[in-house]
Amino acid sequence: MPLSTKNKKYIYWFASFTALFVILLSVFYNLGGFKEIRTVAAKNISYSIAGKQVHGKLTSKEEHFLFEELKGYLSDGSLKGTLSIVNYKDDTLGEYESRRFVGILLTDEMSMIPAGLTVLELEGQTTFQAALTMHPIVMPNTEKVEAKLQSLAKEKGKTLRPFTLEKLYQDNSVIVEVFAQ
Repeated sequence: MPLSTKNKKYIYWFASFTALFVILLSVFYNLGGFKEIRTVAAKNISYSIAGKQVHGKLTSKEEHFLFEELKGYLSDGSLKGTLSIVNYKDDTLGEYESRRFVGILLTDEMSMIPAGLTVLELEGQTTFQAALTMHPIVMPNTEKVEAKLQSLAKEKGKTLRPFTLEKLYQDNSVIVEVFAQ
């Protein structure tokens, strides 16, 4: 009994969707989408970050230009370190607003800081870090990472300060760090 045209159409649609699903699943896997978020606790952390405070829309032009300026300092060797963002958790901000300090986490203690940049000092007896090594397209959202860090802090009996530090590396990996009070 031959298949009707209507049944053939459904079989082709099913085969096409199945093939598309398998392709997307393999791309997700190859980009690291199934990698777990690794968390650790660290002790006696001290950072110096040279950068600027940004307040306003989540993705403002000012922040984009600041990133480009900081990347320039890294590429020409004026500053040595890692591009970083301090995200402040501020209840007074609107739904699409943020307050951030965007800068370079300095690896060289004796750096000449370019004009216009300020230095933010961060210190903590205990910090909790999450390493994200997957491609940025498949990285988990901020809420998921922060929830995992909150649960680790709670497990250790610590409360967290109201900000996160994101270290952005050249290979697209990110370390998110929160500081205990």
